[in-house]
Amino acid sequence: MNLQARLDALIARPLPLFVAIFLVFVLVYGASIILLPKRYGRLIVGDGIYYYVYLRSAVLDGDLEFTNDYTIYQAFNTDDPRKKEEMLSRKTPTGMAGNFFSIGPAVLWSPVFLVTHALATIFGQAGDGFSYGYEAPILFSSIAYGFIGIVLMYRVAAGMFSKFAAFVAILGIWLGTNVVYYMGVSPSASHVLSMFASALFVFLWWRHTPHPSPLPQMGEGAKRMRRDWFVWGMSAGLMALVRWQDSIIALLAFAEWIADGRRTTNDQRQPGFSFRPLSFVNGLGFLLGAFVVFLPQMLAWNVLYGSPFTIPQGYGFLGFWQPEMWNVLFSTKRGLFTWTPLLLFAALGFVPLYQKNKLLGACAFVILILQTYTNGIVVDWWGGEAFGARRFISLMPFFALGLAAFIDFVRPRISQNAILLALGAFLVWNNLFLLQYNLWLHGIGHISSIPTWQEMTLDKFTAPFKALEKLRNR
Repeated sequence: MNLQARLDALIARPLPLFVAIFLVFVLVYGASIILLPKRYGRLIVGDGIYYYVYLRSAVLDGDLEFTNDYTIYQAFNTDDPRKKEEMLSRKTPTGMAGNFFSIGPAVLWSPVFLVTHALATIFGQAGDGFSYGYEAPILFSSIAYGFIGIVLMYRVAAGMFSKFAAFVAILGIWLGTNVVYYMGVSPSASHVLSMFASALFVFLWWRHTPHPSPLPQMGEGAKRMRRDWFVWGMSAGLMALVRWQDSIIALLAFAEWIADGRRTTNDQRQPGFSFRPLSFVNGLGFLLGAFVVFLPQMLAWNVLYGSPFTIPQGYGFLGFWQPEMWNVLFSTKRGLFTWTPLLLFAALGFVPLYQKNKLLGACAFVILILQTYTNGIVVDWWGGEAFGARRFISLMPFFALGLAAFIDFVRPRISQNAILLALGAFLVWNNLFLLQYNLWLHGIGHISSIPTWQEMTLDKFTAPFKALEKLRNR
């Protein structure tokens, strides 16, 4: 079998390759646990600790009082006394230790944590919850959730576009964006979990949305029943539970609800949109499903802040009338398109995506604008310590579809080999940037406030040489 035949076979059946890449992520991260020193001697660091303490405190302490969790966590922190004091002194209106972060990651991690704790207890190894034995399984589960999200995105992309376009788009999104960092370097953050949740949401939309398909599978294209609206609502609640701002993505469900009503009206040959009882039932079922899944966050807020609805950071965290939308997209300070140029082509692909499916294409564009506005009104619009515009990772299912649409649009004009070569260039660019970031652009106390264009472009090609030099000097 020649090289082209092997490539065609790989594109036709890419799952073995995807599984191999996933195993590489697992092995590399596993090796990093052993070989690389960890901040504070912990695997879960940064924002991840705030997600994790929900789980640790609820299971091991039976409460949501995080003071002792923060004290144990900070026991090895001798480098950043300001951070230590900030974590231990922050209090809520109810007098409890504060937590500005969501409970969703803890919910997704809970099955693995409960099994780990049960086994540790059985073998007499139960501890304070901060050992590698507790934390490592949690982080491997995040990598697994990310992989499931990748597979779901591929399934939708391959259903809507050519297998070649889906193959290239998924590899690009997976390895040519900051997904590779948050799946392989920092899985304790919520971002690959948010990608999983939004991928599930989009997949459930696809599975029950009428579309042309010569060989429908798994019920795809079948009419969405009342139970399907409820389940879809649960996936929307999961998105919001993991990252509150991702409730914006549920706009797709509202648009689909309107379209579903119009389709039903057309079937009955009635003009306009009919607010039939069934339409209301479907909508209420969706909202009920979302409410049921989001309820743990409301209960946690009620315990911590005395209200089931709150902005934990305070209203000063948001500047509604001064959004930094241009900077969020194009600044060298972690702008979406400057740090991840591949996504510019994905966003351009929303035009052919609209031509393929008007509802999805329009929603993808509006959701991108709304997420840009939301990210632009927060005080740290650049996302703090981050590899790229991390708060957009939940939009990767839309970017994957946009990129697949763009590839199919240009494919009659550009050869398959040229497209694969371009993909390779983007992957090299992104992963050199990742190496550069970890070598000398990483860390709140060390990163340039605004990286220069030279740092963003030419300097990344020196990263392999600096990595070798660092290894020689160890």
